[in-house]
Amino acid sequence: MEPGTVVWRETAQSLLRQKWLILGCILLGLLGASVFALSQTTRWTASSQLVIGPAVPPALVGKLSGSGADKTGPLGMDLPAETQARVMASPTLLKAVVKALGMPDNDQTIQDLAAVTRVKAVTDNAYLVTIDGPTAQQAVDRANAIATIYLTQRNNEAKALITNLAEQAQARSKTAQTQSKSLVNQIDEAVGRGDNQTAAALRDQRVGLATEARQAADDAAAMLKALSAVGAGSQLVTPATTDTATSSPIVARDILVGGILGLVLGFGLALLRSHLTPYILTRDQAARAASAPVMAASEGKRRRFWQRSAPELPQYEITALGAEASGALARRELNPRAFAAGSPGALLVVSASPTPNSAGIALAMAEANARDGRETLLVLADIEGAPVLPHLTGHEGLTDLVMEPAATRAIRARKLFRPGTVADLYVLPPGLNHEETAEAVGPSLVPGIVADLPPGYSVVIHGPASVGRHGITPLAAAVDASVLVVQVGLDKEMDVARLTGALQFAGAPVLGVVLIGASAQDETLGIPLNYKPLDAGTQPTR
Repeated sequence: MEPGTVVWRETAQSLLRQKWLILGCILLGLLGASVFALSQTTRWTASSQLVIGPAVPPALVGKLSGSGADKTGPLGMDLPAETQARVMASPTLLKAVVKALGMPDNDQTIQDLAAVTRVKAVTDNAYLVTIDGPTAQQAVDRANAIATIYLTQRNNEAKALITNLAEQAQARSKTAQTQSKSLVNQIDEAVGRGDNQTAAALRDQRVGLATEARQAADDAAAMLKALSAVGAGSQLVTPATTDTATSSPIVARDILVGGILGLVLGFGLALLRSHLTPYILTRDQAARAASAPVMAASEGKRRRFWQRSAPELPQYEITALGAEASGALARRELNPRAFAAGSPGALLVVSASPTPNSAGIALAMAEANARDGRETLLVLADIEGAPVLPHLTGHEGLTDLVMEPAATRAIRARKLFRPGTVADLYVLPPGLNHEETAEAVGPSLVPGIVADLPPGYSVVIHGPASVGRHGITPLAAAVDASVLVVQVGLDKEMDVARLTGALQFAGAPVLGVVLIGASAQDETLGIPLNYKPLDAGTQPTR
């Protein structure tokens, strides 16, 4: 597989293993969206569209001074689109809207209306007015009122300016006519004096005044005539209606969006947890950490994040796991190798962290050996662990041998063996001496006890959890190999790897893993990469 390739199958399995986390995030998203949507006040939104043309009719542009010098038009009213959009949403215009709609005429009402008013310049002369209201009809009335009032005010201002300009033109015409009439007497006087040159100049001046008077009169007439065309290019093209008004929040949509966001959050948390969690979650992770294959696995009974300890398996499931693991080891010929060398075959069953299941699995493996006709000794070396055989809790055992002289310790130990649950099975209990010294020294006596056993014995030792505990190294020195009990979601991959290395160094290599709590979606093989079984003819080095 190329580096960086996304393993979709493994990713899907990882998500399925954390389906409850994902479902919890989805439910959280749905609940949050529901609360948000239902707590919001229902509001309606209406929109109207208007087009604003030039303030001055095209036919009148040439008659107004300065028409080509300013981009805002001859009247200075053709403002940029964004500026006009801001004017439509300004408090000044909204105050007129408030009065027109009969709303309370105060600053708070105007501010509230400005907060829900949105005007957008769609093009250079097209505008979209959007506003919210408590009802559909009120939203429609507000949207249409803003457009209508703005157009009306703009047209009225343009008409007022044109009317003013027309009056100014008429005044210029009258002034020119008055001046022209006054020149008639002056011309007659110049003619009477015989001053023809002055008379000619006055006649030219009178012609200019007459022309100016006619031009001013024509302009005034044109302006007054054009008043009816003011605003012809500006109109409300798409008025708001109750049919097009929309309401919010849309509860169904908001809940759907909340569910989708919860799903995305769940996927993200699940993938993040899968990649960052230090705990073992799959068969392949357990096999990689222990450098040994998974011999037996049970599905379900995973530790949940709210649990502080591993859940206890039913007795029948523990027995099945122990029998399956014992059968897998028998096929690997672990015990025949040891028996052929004339020494008892010994196996250590241990876990990285405390679990109530490892002792039961050790008992089940010892029972399987005894049922095969081999005399089997089960050493319960987890002094502080929960009793796996309650009927032996009141008997002397391993810790009671601490004060026994070395010369008689083996004989005394055999006297402390108690009958197990099946024929040919004997058990060495933890003991009744609970002093700290006895509990610390007790596991170190196991190698001597195992070495003094008669030929043909099969030994299964249940050791204490290795994390933060002592006693694993002496127990490892007493056995030929070991089996790890790994709990999904409880044991960390680094802790299992450390324990595997310590057992390998002490001469008790890990032959296999018993995995508890495997997911039903876990389809990994549980075999380490480039795994090679131990050589059956090679005796472990002590």
